[in-house]
Amino acid sequence: MKIFTLYKDFFYFIDNIPFCSNKWETYLSHYCSMHKDFFDAYFAMFPLLDSANLQQRVEAAKASDYSWLRHLVTVCKPEEIVAETYERCVELIAPQEEPVIYLFVGFFSPDGFVMNIGEKPVMCFGLERFKNFHLLRILFAHEYIHYLLRLNTGEVSEDKRFKWLLISEGLATYFSSLVFPKYHLVDHLLLSRDVLNWCQVNEALIKQAYSPKSHSYEELLELYKKGNIDLGIPPRVGKFLAFLSVKSVVEKSDNNRLELLISDRESALSLDV
Repeated sequence: MKIFTLYKDFFYFIDNIPFCSNKWETYLSHYCSMHKDFFDAYFAMFPLLDSANLQQRVEAAKASDYSWLRHLVTVCKPEEIVAETYERCVELIAPQEEPVIYLFVGFFSPDGFVMNIGEKPVMCFGLERFKNFHLLRILFAHEYIHYLLRLNTGEVSEDKRFKWLLISEGLATYFSSLVFPKYHLVDHLLLSRDVLNWCQVNEALIKQAYSPKSHSYEELLELYKKGNIDLGIPPRVGKFLAFLSVKSVVEKSDNNRLELLISDRESALSLDV
């Protein structure tokens, strides 16, 4: 495993703000250009953050905006949390290839995600929105499964794409609950207590709303990400169904079943969600 602590170079940029005549050029030269492969892939993955928007945000950046994050990474180093959590994950399921991990500061980045640099998946964690690192361990365990799933190449057919999205979330959520069983389910699902309570009462409604028979992939993806106000469905609640499905199947079988579901996509897609 290799960990790139890009956030340290971001703070080098922040520290040089009072002394630079051109904040944008300093950001590019002291941060983006130093990690070109990463940022090329990152900006390609999030095209809404175009050059004009990015420059505007960079120009508005102030050292005071990041004072808490600087304190946080000083007293609680994220690379140490990641390294420790990785060892716990490997005890349950070892990777075919050890991951490369990027810890960086962006502008409203996802807290955790997997993307490809070239042909290789990498694990990424945007630190700018963390108030503490209480959930970083869970996020790492969750994204570790997405990393393992990404190693298993192959396209998913159009009619199964949404189901695969849900199942992959269910696998990642269930795995993190195994690695950190003392955390609450709301932490593993990354949902609020009120939303989890709603899910537990409305399983049938969620299942009906997410039926691929009545919606296209794009419509289902929109429903998953944003929910439906008219139907009273919160965002991202489909992962709750997938978690229950994975949990039920694994706990009724031997300990190797989870690893099989992660390594064999067809077995995972056979789950009832």
